[in-house]
Amino acid sequence: MINKKARDVESFRRVFYQTESAREAWKKSIEELKLQHPYLKVLLPAYIGWSKNEGSGIFDTVSETGVDFEFYGLNAHLEIDVEDLKRKVLINPNCLVLLVHYFGFVDESYEMIVTWLYEKSILFVEDCAHAWLSDLIGGKCGRRGRFSFYSLHKLLPVDNGGVLVDNYPTVRINENRMKTMNCFFNLDYDLFSIFESRRENYRYLCDLLSEIKDIDILHKQLPDGICPQTLPVIINGYDRNKCYQEMNSLGFGVISLYHTMIKELENTEYETVNVISKKILNFPIHQDIKKEHIQEMVRVFKKNCYGI
Repeated sequence: MINKKARDVESFRRVFYQTESAREAWKKSIEELKLQHPYLKVLLPAYIGWSKNEGSGIFDTVSETGVDFEFYGLNAHLEIDVEDLKRKVLINPNCLVLLVHYFGFVDESYEMIVTWLYEKSILFVEDCAHAWLSDLIGGKCGRRGRFSFYSLHKLLPVDNGGVLVDNYPTVRINENRMKTMNCFFNLDYDLFSIFESRRENYRYLCDLLSEIKDIDILHKQLPDGICPQTLPVIINGYDRNKCYQEMNSLGFGVISLYHTMIKELENTEYETVNVISKKILNFPIHQDIKKEHIQEMVRVFKKNCYGI
C-alpha cells in the first residue's frame, strides 16, 4: 500500500530549537544529557581557544554545567588522533564526545569515528558552529550526533543567534526551557547561493595562496559538500601577530581563530595544538567578497609579510 504523499510525521525529522548563541545550545545539550546520565564526562578536542572579550564558548560551558572533562588529541592539521580518542573513550565509557568541525570542515575520519561511537553506544554531539551549511546544504556533518548546534553569525550578516538541533527527537526537550523554530522559514537568506559563493571564493583564494612557499594551507582541497567559514593557513617565517595587525591596519579583515589556548591546555601533552595556535591565520572568504578583493588581499599579504 502506497499513499499519494508522505504521511509519516516522524520520518527523517530533526527538531530545531532557537537559542541566543551556539554557546547556549551546547550548554542545553549537556544539561539535557545529564538528566539521563548524571555522571557524564565530556571528552573535548585538545584545541580550544579563549579570548579576553568572549572567554571560551566551548570550555566555559563545560565549566558552568559542572561536568568532568578530558581532552583527546589532534594532529598538526586539526585532524582527530583516532587512536587517542578511542583510548579515552574506552577508559571513560560514561562519556559524551564533542566533535568540532573546525572552520566548516569535516574530519577525514569522520564516518569511521561516528560508526565506531555508535557501535560502542557512546553519546556524541557535533559542534557545527562553523559548519552548519556543510550540514544543511552539503549534508556532510551534523546529522549523526545526538545533538548538533549552529552559530548563525559565523556565516550570515547577523549579530547573534544559535540553533540546537535534536537529531533523534524521540523524547522532546521540555518546551518551557526551549523555543522551537524552523530556521528555513525564519532566515531570509538564499543559503544555497551563500554556500556556493563561499566555496568559489575559497577555491580562488586557495589557488593564489598556493604560490607562497612559506605558508601551509590546512585544507588545500575543498571536498564536495563543504562550506568553509574561513581559509586557515599556518604562517611560517614571519610573526603571525605582526601579520595580523598589519593586514587589519590596511583594511583586510584577517583573523586568528583560537590564537590563545584555554589555561587547561597551556601545558598539554598535545604540543601540535600549541604550535598551531601561535601560527594560524584565517583569511575571509565570505559571500560579500569579490575576486578583485581577494587579488588585492593576497598582493598586500605577499608584499607586507614576505616581501614578494
